[in-house]
Amino acid sequence: MLKILLLIAIIAVAVLLVRNTLKAASGKREGTEGSASDAPNTNATPTDAELVRCVACGAFVPKADAIVAGTGYRCGGAGCAPKPKP
Repeated sequence: MLKILLLIAIIAVAVLLVRNTLKAASGKREGTEGSASDAPNTNATPTDAELVRCVACGAFVPKADAIVAGTGYRCGGAGCAPKPKP
């Protein structure tokens, strides 16, 4: 009976060691991939990264593509284009 309990304890310790080793290895792999993609893009200009909200529909568009309206910006969609004054 003591031999069976000792064998179960050894197996449990081995399983825990393997799980911890695999968890640490996968964490290192994910950490190195994530840090490269999280790095800021040095080629982007501030106007490329800046988004503005359309005052008519609420969509976010790059500031360079937005149409300046009197009260803010518009996205230029069919329903958001400024109406011509009569």
